[in-house]
Amino acid sequence: MKPAEQWQLLELWERARSGASSPEETAELNRKILEDAEARQVLARAAWMDAEMQHLDAKDLAQPAIAQAHRPRASSWRWHVATAALAALLAVGFFSLLSQGPAPAATLVKARNCKWGSSALPTLEGSSLMPGTMELLEGMATLRFESGAEVTLEAPVSLEVLSAMECRVKRGTVVADVPPQAKGFTIVTPETRVVDWGTRFGVSAGEDGKCLVHVIEGLVEVQRQGEKSARELRSGQRVDYGNFLAGAVNPDALREDQPEPGRWLPGPVRDLGDGWQAITTAYGAGKDTWIQSSTVKATGRESFLRVKHSSHDAKLDRKAYIAFDLTRFQGREILEAELDLHIEPSELGFASLVPDATFTVHALTDESLDLWPEDGLTWENAPAHDGSLEGRTTPIASQADKVGEFIVPQGTTRGVFSLKGEALTHALRADTNGIITFILTRQTDEMARNGLAHAFASRENTKNTPPTLRVKLKESPE
Repeated sequence: MKPAEQWQLLELWERARSGASSPEETAELNRKILEDAEARQVLARAAWMDAEMQHLDAKDLAQPAIAQAHRPRASSWRWHVATAALAALLAVGFFSLLSQGPAPAATLVKARNCKWGSSALPTLEGSSLMPGTMELLEGMATLRFESGAEVTLEAPVSLEVLSAMECRVKRGTVVADVPPQAKGFTIVTPETRVVDWGTRFGVSAGEDGKCLVHVIEGLVEVQRQGEKSARELRSGQRVDYGNFLAGAVNPDALREDQPEPGRWLPGPVRDLGDGWQAITTAYGAGKDTWIQSSTVKATGRESFLRVKHSSHDAKLDRKAYIAFDLTRFQGREILEAELDLHIEPSELGFASLVPDATFTVHALTDESLDLWPEDGLTWENAPAHDGSLEGRTTPIASQADKVGEFIVPQGTTRGVFSLKGEALTHALRADTNGIITFILTRQTDEMARNGLAHAFASRENTKNTPPTLRVKLKESPE
């Protein structure tokens, strides 16, 4: 701390003692005391000097007046520092007594499409937050800590506010933006400690100790329980403790080892009444999978259909292919139709780096392409697809028609997104081979690298409904 800054700090104390400080000055003083270790050291030294001077002055009072007259007095600057320090200490005690509780550690500055769980802290946008726990079930929320650091919660997540310079992620994903004045801001997980040095980084954690730390920009220091030394991570680097990422990519991969079975799900065929029937991709010759613009190959057995568009990394574009067996409806007139897709929490990428996302759905018009293999579909052999820049988000026009679009709000991790209309109904009526293929693409780009890869439940998902096609049939004449 520079000399000028020290004098400014002591002047704040002096103004607080005299009652002349403004609310802004009082808040600034409290912030420095709570967050700045060097400031506390300056005040502690000044207070010690003052105590020493008072002790000497008390001794002087007991001496003859003539002795006092020949004794040199303390220099004026020392007296000023000591007096200011004592005043500051008294002021802190005074303002602490007036305070009805500890100073807020953060503010909830943004809450979008949020559904909160058992949170001990207020969840209204603009609320001041004392130390405590927040549980976000759906949506996305941003906390601005008094240090200046901002932490975005991406549901589902449970986070504990510890202080203006520290928080704990019990489970879930957060993204931290740390300005220079908040260097040293720390995020802890059950077994990991991440210290920031002015950067942007993401942390995903599980209650079992698994943890993924990814640096978007800058530098962080990661200390893992049981490791002797910390490791430094720079822009684009990550560390994965406990194979967290593999479990996030396909959480049902080891479902036979899970102690509890998946919840009940509706069957692949349902009669909804009033002429409506529903089928999923698990019915008959139905199938679903996704492709990626890299060497990564989907097996067709993944729990999720991954969809993403990125101009920041040519290897991370993804499309989903969804096919329904329509033989159940052959010979019947389709009056209306609706396609339902169930979005799931995704641990790949960060939701705060993708705005409201527009998705489009196309239907294959070239029926010779409907026989694509679920376990062997790739970026190179996928129907109505080419490797051009336009082809990353739009199927080949001569082989597929657009049947609709929908928007997934930023931070949304659960819910059903539906598509209906004449274009969808027309595509079903035009089918002649008993199977229809839909191509799902995301038109919206990510704002920076490492943006979210949206996830939709596939027919292999044991906890959510797979893609569902609902149709209303014209009643058959008796």
